Amino acid sequence: MWLNVLTNKARQRGIALVMVLWFLVLLSVIALYLSDVSRSEARLTENLRAATQASYGAESGVQWAIWNLTLPQGQGWLADGGWQKMQLDEALSVMVSVEDENGKFDLNTLQAEQFQRLFLAATIDEEKANILIDRILDWRDKDDLKRLNGAEDADYRAAGLDYEARDDRFKRVDELKQVLGMDIETYEKIAPALSVYARSQGINPLVAPKLVLMSLPAANEPLIDQYIEQRRRFRLDGLPEPTPPVSDARFISSSTSGVYYTVRTEGRLYPHARVGQKVLLQRSGRGSEAYFRVMEIVDERSSIKDNCDEVPCSEED
Repeated sequence: MWLNVLTNKARQRGIALVMVLWFLVLLSVIALYLSDVSRSEARLTENLRAATQASYGAESGVQWAIWNLTLPQGQGWLADGGWQKMQLDEALSVMVSVEDENGKFDLNTLQAEQFQRLFLAATIDEEKANILIDRILDWRDKDDLKRLNGAEDADYRAAGLDYEARDDRFKRVDELKQVLGMDIETYEKIAPALSVYARSQGINPLVAPKLVLMSLPAANEPLIDQYIEQRRRFRLDGLPEPTPPVSDARFISSSTSGVYYTVRTEGRLYPHARVGQKVLLQRSGRGSEAYFRVMEIVDERSSIKDNCDEVPCSEED
């Protein structure tokens, strides 16, 4: 009998020990879970703080750009899309670029011949270019006459699309993506050279992107590269503007002072966050009397990185 009692007590102690061990395991799992939750919340809080700082940096970049546009002519940045950098503190920096829309081709007035030169400069296949050019022209003209390679309402319906040709001016450059047959790769190649705010048959070469200059008759890439380098260097050195590489009056705008500007700005908080904006500004007045109206704001890029507890973050994306 005593042997049975001892055996039962030993068994009970063994069961109790197992239960205690399982309880300790459960407590350990709960502790690990709470620790992970706490760490995740801390990381989210840090990411939110980083994103907020980067966002404020991006917004300050817009004000920095506006201030430069109010400076006397020739003293501010050259509004040709070149990037400017301002370091606000050890971790926070702001990148800003300004593009004068007068340096681009007007999407609503560009003719077939100039479209062809643009597509050629953008390395688009000639056969594909001819098709897309006819369809772009059919999209914006008011008639329902179809060009050789064009597309009118019936073609959009036949393609299963829920819209037809606009038969009117382009309201935005990205409306090009709706043109039948336009793919993203082609759009991204030609879009930087186009605007719906230029409102001119010619362009201002002083602020024109390289693709625009390369699309002009008899363009020469080494000469264009030299001109772009000169116009920036001459502005920094306070020298007169260099002679444009093309002197044909048909392609040069008589207006050298812009009305519409595209500002791209990015706040960077190293190494956690980058927040970007694209802002379209309309200018009224000149110099210190100028004021600007925001026409459009686009959150162009926003990325949050891990806190890099174990692996150091790279400054690059």
